[in-house]
Amino acid sequence: MLGPAACLMAAVSPIVGGSAEAASASITLGLGLSALSLGAVSVNHLDIAPRHAGMVFGAGNTAATLAGLVSVPLTGWVLQQTGSWPTVFGLIGVHFVLGSAVWAAWVGDKPLPEDGPDERTTLPQPSAR
Repeated sequence: MLGPAACLMAAVSPIVGGSAEAASASITLGLGLSALSLGAVSVNHLDIAPRHAGMVFGAGNTAATLAGLVSVPLTGWVLQQTGSWPTVFGLIGVHFVLGSAVWAAWVGDKPLPEDGPDERTTLPQPSAR
């Protein structure tokens, strides 16, 4: 998630020298890097809640959809108020960095205690003889 943030910052920085082609290439690279991060984020649902991964994934997708519904008009409003694409991309970059920090703080490979064993599906233990 830090790669996309860096690419968006580069797209509106003096690095591209005002070149629309360079800015477009930087944004495209950022979108590609963002897509690559989805694999790690999506599989983490199975790691932390194997019994309820579908529910956790659905809740995450719902939150992402709601964020998308809010971000489009908010982006238009910021652009209308400032007239500045660097401000818009800067806010998106900050969102990527904060999202990366939250994910890194909460990511895990152990199931949450709340996702405890399901007594109905626990296999019987072999008897000791």
